[in-house]
Amino acid sequence: MKLKTTLKTFFLLAFTGLLLAQIVPDIDGYKTLKCDFHMHTIFSDGLVWPTIRVDEAINEGLDAIALTDHLEYLPHKKYVSTDMNASFEIAKKRANFKKLICIRGAEFTRWMPPGHFNALFIQDANKLLINDFLPAIEEAISQGAFIFWNHPGWIVHQPDKVVRWYDVHQTMVDRGWLHGIEFANYHEHYNAVLEYTNKYDLAVLGNSDIHGMAHEVFLKDHAHRTLTLVFAENKTEKAVKEALFAKRSIALSDDDILAGPKELVDKFIHACIQIKGYTLTNLSEIPFSLENNTGETYVLEPLGSLTMPNEDEWNIKNVWINKNEHLKLLLGH
Repeated sequence: MKLKTTLKTFFLLAFTGLLLAQIVPDIDGYKTLKCDFHMHTIFSDGLVWPTIRVDEAINEGLDAIALTDHLEYLPHKKYVSTDMNASFEIAKKRANFKKLICIRGAEFTRWMPPGHFNALFIQDANKLLINDFLPAIEEAISQGAFIFWNHPGWIVHQPDKVVRWYDVHQTMVDRGWLHGIEFANYHEHYNAVLEYTNKYDLAVLGNSDIHGMAHEVFLKDHAHRTLTLVFAENKTEKAVKEALFAKRSIALSDDDILAGPKELVDKFIHACIQIKGYTLTNLSEIPFSLENNTGETYVLEPLGSLTMPNEDEWNIKNVWINKNEHLKLLLGH
């Protein structure tokens, strides 16, 4: 009976992975990697062992993850090690076996301002335990870190959910210490982020910020978790790092909202949607909602086709390129 149960679980997980490994196209010779750069384990305020994060990612068809446990908030420290590298070291062994990119990271956890920030590609998380915020960021930078601002409109920090740009954020930009901002986090997204990513040429990210189990938090109601799509030369940590610093990333929320810089998003959308006159074919598993100037809306389903009315200009309502601007799709050419 135990063997049957084990085999049943194995095949269920394998099949689930196939279902959740969404089809997204490559662009410009780059591979489109599905990534989650913000997640927690029992080593901060998460509820799972680090290897669970690896298995969830594999089962969902992800290419890269970063474990980013809080540096300053350790509610389980009575029961687990306070070595800030522990969760990564545990996960990395399993990730290597599963051929999943696993990136060493950490989350700076401060009140607003400045807020919460993730540091990716660090060498030693313990060295980031510095009381003053900017010196702590400087240490991460000295380790080669990619720094991004987490959930800038989070209700705990901003009760009105308004994204505000403070002096400390300007200081970070001026010093070259801020490289990206989360447009999407957990089940939320913040359109105002695009005002700042466009203005300061910062990467756009979307991440799960998961603390519990993925199947409970995301997969009961959504086809996938909140993700960052990274356009990398190959599937290696080095290529992911190069792509992020080059700002080749797009946010994808769990409810299929896409956001990023106009040129990059436009290339990705045209790789997803094949246009022949007024007939559209979706080559991806991301749905697209198209609206004309009179407010008529048509939905191009995942891997579906649709013949549109003979109108040339359509707004893609679930694709954002600026705070108040959707990407336009031109037909009939």
